[in-house]
Formats: sequence, C-alpha cells, structure tokens
Amino acid sequence: MSHGDTVEALRRLRDFGAIVLDGEGPGQGSPRGASEAGRRGAAADPEKSMASGGESIPLGRDALQQVESLPLYDPAELDEPVELTSERKRRILDLYYRLEDLSYYALLGVSDQADKKQIKSAYYLLAPEFHPDTYFRKQLGSYKQKIEAIFTRITLAHDTLTSRQRRAEYDGYLEQTHKNRAMAALIEQAPRDIATITTAVDATVRAAFADPRDVAASPGRYSSDRPPEAQVAAASSARAAAPAPPSHERSAVDGGGAAARPAAAPAPVAPAAAPAPVAPAPSAPSTPIAKDRRETFARKLTAGLRRAPAGAPSTAAPVAASPAASVAAGVAAAVTMPKGPGAVRSPESMRAVEVLKARYDNARSEALRNQIARHSEAARVALERNDYAGAANAYRIAASLAPDDPELQKVSADVQRLAAATLAEGYLKQANYEAQTGRWFDAALSYAKVCNGRPDDAGAHERAAYATLQSGENTRRAVEFARRAVELVPASVEYRLTLALAYSAAGLAKSASGELDRATELAGNDARLRGLVAQAREQAKRHGKQV
Repeated sequence: MSHGDTVEALRRLRDFGAIVLDGEGPGQGSPRGASEAGRRGAAADPEKSMASGGESIPLGRDALQQVESLPLYDPAELDEPVELTSERKRRILDLYYRLEDLSYYALLGVSDQADKKQIKSAYYLLAPEFHPDTYFRKQLGSYKQKIEAIFTRITLAHDTLTSRQRRAEYDGYLEQTHKNRAMAALIEQAPRDIATITTAVDATVRAAFADPRDVAASPGRYSSDRPPEAQVAAASSARAAAPAPPSHERSAVDGGGAAARPAAAPAPVAPAAAPAPVAPAPSAPSTPIAKDRRETFARKLTAGLRRAPAGAPSTAAPVAASPAASVAAGVAAAVTMPKGPGAVRSPESMRAVEVLKARYDNARSEALRNQIARHSEAARVALERNDYAGAANAYRIAASLAPDDPELQKVSADVQRLAAATLAEGYLKQANYEAQTGRWFDAALSYAKVCNGRPDDAGAHERAAYATLQSGENTRRAVEFARRAVELVPASVEYRLTLALAYSAAGLAKSASGELDRATELAGNDARLRGLVAQAREQAKRHGKQV
C-alpha cells in the first residue's frame, strides 16, 4: 500500500470514529460528511501537487498550519524527555517522517516555476528553524538526528534548485517518476476493468431477459401490457447495467505515459420516491385477458406440466447452473404452473427452454464481440500515440474476453512485454538518479522494478543488489539479486564481488570467501580488477567479517 493510500485509509477510519489521533479528543476528527475532495487533496502525492505553474504547498515552516495531514510518527515519541516544547516536537516529527515523500519544491514551499531569488528567500526563512546551532547545548535525545536530517535535506534542496544543471536533472527525475506511476497504475487497473466489463455484460443481457413478457414481446395480444412508465424504467435499468468506460479509455496518457486528469466524481442521484401504499384488492379470479395470456405463454414455454404416473421416477434432466439456465429458470418460475410431486416437463417444454437459453447465449456472445472490437480498436489507437500502457490495458481486456482467439492472445502478450520494457526503462532512469543522489532505499525499490520488467538483465540485478546493500535493508534480498546477476554473466568479476559483499553482509563468510577467490581467478593479471578484489576484502573486514 502506498503512502497516499495509507493516509486515506487512516483518514476514513478517523472519520468513522474508529480511531482517535494524537492530540484529538473523541469526536474531534473530520465530520463524516466532510468534503471528499478535501480529504483526497490532503492525502495526495506532494510531488503531483506541484503542477507546472501551480501554487506551492508549504510543508516546511508552516506545515502544520496550512496542510491537514495525519501524523506518521508514533505518539510515544512525543513523551521523550527533551528540551523542546510539544509544538516543536510535532513540527520536527511531522517534517522528518515526510522527508522522503516531499519534492524539493514542496519542502521549501515554493512553486516549481520559482526563480533563484525566491528559492533562496524560502531557504533562509526555513533553515534557521532546523539549524543545529539553534539547539546548542540543549538536551535533544533522538531529536538531534532528526533535526540534522531535516537541515541536510533543506540544504540539498536549496543547492539543487539554485543550480541550473542540477535543477534540470531533478525536474527530469520528477517528470519520469510521475510517468512511471501513471503507467504502472494503468497496467495494474486491467484486472479490475476485466471484472467490471464481464459483470456488466452479463447484467445487460440478463436485464433484457428479466421479464417473460419482454421475452415473448411482439405486436398483438402477447406483448407487454406494462404501463409506459414501467417500460421506460426497465429500459433505464438495462442502460445502467452497461459497462463503464475502462481505465485506458478514461486516461489521457500521451507519449511516455503522462498522468491524466482524474475522472470527475459521478453526480449524486436523488433517492427514488417511495411508492404510495396500495390497498389490497379483494381476492378475485384473474381477468379473462390476463388469464388467457398466462396460459398461452405457459403452453409455449412449458406446455403445461404432465404428471408422471405414481411411483414412476422423474425423467426431468437437470439443468446446468449457467447464466442462460438461470434466466430460463426464472422465466419458467414466473409462469403459473401446476405443482405437486412427480411433475415433469414435456418435450415441448424442454425445447422451449433450450430455445430461450440459445437466445440468451447468442445475445451474450454478441455483447462480448462488441466489447472485444471496442477494446481492440482502443488498443490500436493507443499504440499509434505510443501509449504502451493504455494499449496493454486494452489488449489485455480484449484477450480476456476472447480466450480462444490465438492471434489476439499473441498480440496482447507482445504488447504486454513492450509495455513492461518501456516501464522498466523509465524505472531505470529513476533508479539511476536516486542512486546518484544517495537515496539508496528508493534506488533499491526502483532497480527491483527494473528487474521485474527485465528478468534477464544482469546489470539491473547487480545494481538492485548493490543499492539494497547500501540501504542496509534485507541483505538476503541483496543476495538473491546478486546471484541472478552472476547466473546471467558468470565471467563478470564485478558481479561476483557484489555477490561476495552480499554474502558477507548476510553473515555467510564461507560463501563470500569462495566468491572472492573466484573473482581473483577471473581477474588474472588485470591490475584494475585485482584492485577491486582487494577493496572488497577490505570492505568485508571493516564490517567485521574476515573473508
């Protein structure tokens, strides 16, 4: 779950009264009917909030006053005995735990169109609050490290945004990050679109067969005798069951997959008026016309029911529990029929039910063909504008609706691979920048995503292993990435050294020693490679692992 999703989930729990946040009393959360747009805006990605030319969202000096956000820290941290006020503690904790989610622009509280003078002004306004000298000779406990981290990040933001070259690189990184997120979200949406479309197709066809009088409707005495307003309501119900446009049609991803505008929320629907109470009519036989219609329809669908001789086994064949059978059963149940033990359908009745099932199946097949054609065309258009994620989404839907079409399955698989490769290339650019700036945890995640799209890329696996080691997280995972790199290119000295370091960090000294020995053999008389092997041994020693 992403940070934004987590914040939104916590916000909803607070709105329903399921949790109480630090500093709030019972009932002080947002009202249950609070603006949904406001809640979404508060939990939105800070980087996305900095659209070109848009207003900045200050998350430094005035964070708590201007942005409603849920605390990401453990409230117990506020109880640490240090020489800081409660308000200052909250300010430090709020900003510290959001550092990795904030762009440099959001951190300084400036627009991405701000000039150098505006950036410097924002920095000099914010930096003194977190400068270590401000807290000289104060007991800070764990807050000392947090204050230093905030000041370091603020300084990095200033240095990056006031350098033309570094700022251009950073802006490219932000743009690439947004493209990657948009493409990934669109590809991941396909399974939900498939389920929605399949359900809607079935609902649409069922709606057309829901009323026996609609099934047998024709000019004359057997057409539906419902009043016009009831027929309009039935038609509206069928239209409501039509599938909503899938995500790839709602999106406006252009070129590399730039993010689309969020779809507008549906307008609220006024509640239907309650039907007026109707006094029960006195029990009386049905009118001759209604009775004649019912009997005629019963003869056509069920041909009455013949009673089997006493003691004779039933010869009725079981009906499969398919959508068509369900519709047929519902129609048959709507007809007044004799009841009793041993009742069986006549051959004419069974043939009528089979005809109805065939009509239902044909209608469903036609609806599916229309959906397949629609999404195949959407995929073709997406490919023409190089929207590989949108094309992959559309082809995946079409292929799921036509599992027996080998050509469509092949095209879908090819486009899926193309989209995955394009997304992997985007993640590689993102990961390289994160590694360049020392953001090793983020780099490890991005390199891992590159490996997902490029399972046979040895270089990506080695970089994922190295970034994971640098982040100090999950050394076993680093071993897995490094092993895969060595499997793909066994003669690489660099890959074996990374594997040796991963083994060493994981406490596998014997395996690390073996990899270093193999790297030494592969290095031969190459002075540079022998130097790398020596450095790796020294690095392992510094970590307390004699290899």
